[in-house]
Amino acid sequence: MINEKYRNVVMSCLAAIIISVPIAFIMVVINLGFTDGFLLAFLKSALASVLISIPLANIGIPVAEKVTSKLIRK
Repeated sequence: MINEKYRNVVMSCLAAIIISVPIAFIMVVINLGFTDGFLLAFLKSALASVLISIPLANIGIPVAEKVTSKLIRK
């Protein structure tokens, strides 16, 4: 198993994948439809979105947690 110290990084990466792949699918459906070449277009879009969203999630989620902690009173 993965060491506990990597928990936040693993969680951010999984969240990025879980969110970006369905979005890529829907965007290809909207822009291209179910035509010849759909699968290749989806795979390219999914790969690009995952490669973009993983670094953004690893930066954005901790920032969002800090901002939320400041906005929400305990």
